[in-house]
Amino acid sequence: MKFVIEHFIQLLLVVLSVATLTFLLVRLSPGDPATIMLKSNDIPISEEALNTLRTELGLTHSLGNQYLDWLKNVVTLQWGNSYISKKPVIHELMERLPATLELAFAGLAVMLVMTFVLGLSTAITNKGIIDRVGKLVALLGAAIPTFWLGFLCIYVFSVQLGWLPSMGRGTWQHLILPAVTLGLGLGTVYARVLRAQIIDMRNQHFVKASQARGLSNTRILLFQVLKHAMLPIVTMIGTSFAFMLSGSIIVESIFSWPGIGQYVIQSIHLRDYPVIQGYSIFAALLFIAIHTLVDLIYLIIDPRLRV
Repeated sequence: MKFVIEHFIQLLLVVLSVATLTFLLVRLSPGDPATIMLKSNDIPISEEALNTLRTELGLTHSLGNQYLDWLKNVVTLQWGNSYISKKPVIHELMERLPATLELAFAGLAVMLVMTFVLGLSTAITNKGIIDRVGKLVALLGAAIPTFWLGFLCIYVFSVQLGWLPSMGRGTWQHLILPAVTLGLGLGTVYARVLRAQIIDMRNQHFVKASQARGLSNTRILLFQVLKHAMLPIVTMIGTSFAFMLSGSIIVESIFSWPGIGQYVIQSIHLRDYPVIQGYSIFAALLFIAIHTLVDLIYLIIDPRLRV
């Protein structure tokens, strides 16, 4: 019960903070939604047209009234209608959520494979040739920006070799390049963290006690050392997965992936206030849900935390 109450209070504070900051930042940013909408629809801009559109969008009210209306909408999950499509924001986000989920889970799979394969292999062959290669791969993964890696993948595998499509969503082949771009860099970095944790755990007393009892090194590694080394990795993977679920804006933009991230970028260009604000709340709720799940996984991995 204490766990539930603490996380519920945390949820309220985070949502209130995100709602307030998003509202202020969006309103203080340059650009008038009414002007942008008239230009995008090739409508002559006049004072009368601007005033009519601003009244229709509710932008003529005071900032205080707009803020109170926004908070009321946050509580009731009525995040308003998009200025552009006139559809409810929550419906617009839900329509694009499957594409983002597909990319997020594919990116998570790439990240986990890189983390465990590279992390375990370099930890087992500490200071060997595989460890040196793994260190080089991790440095490259951490140093290469995501957008550059995405363009590099498109150039090599789509333009030069013609093996994979470069844009859009359709078959499983469309998913490969975005997923690799999303998960490769993080996976190599987390592999080095996992390696360091495993090497550190090998020197603990419980490992020496298990070896004295005659347990094999493989059994000790998989069922004891790895379990303790996973604690910081779980937090890092949970945070990264929350970013993926909230829409990987850069990757979705590069590969024209029709997910939430690309939709939000378009909404920012058009100053679509309800979409930007609704996305911020949606992302905050996802982060809290993922971190709550991480805390529960902690309790399963480490029984000491249940006390």
